[in-house]
Amino acid sequence: MTVDSATEEARAIAVRIATVFKEVLGAQDVPDTSSGFLDIGGDSLTAARAVSLISSRLGVRITVRDLFRSQTPESLALVALRRPAA
Repeated sequence: MTVDSATEEARAIAVRIATVFKEVLGAQDVPDTSSGFLDIGGDSLTAARAVSLISSRLGVRITVRDLFRSQTPESLALVALRRPAA
């Protein structure tokens, strides 16, 4: 995989993660991929739901800890690229 294709893949994953954020937070619009989950209204309960949806939809292993550490869809996308589901 080249750097360019990895970047494109990461961007696509970040958009999908941002869409999950919109869904679990009940937002009108998809948040920017650089928006922090807690900054846009997330909490521990919505984090658990977001992680479950992200993991199942993307086929990756993401934890609530990952979400709280990475916060933004862009950062979380990089975690997802490194952690495919077993």
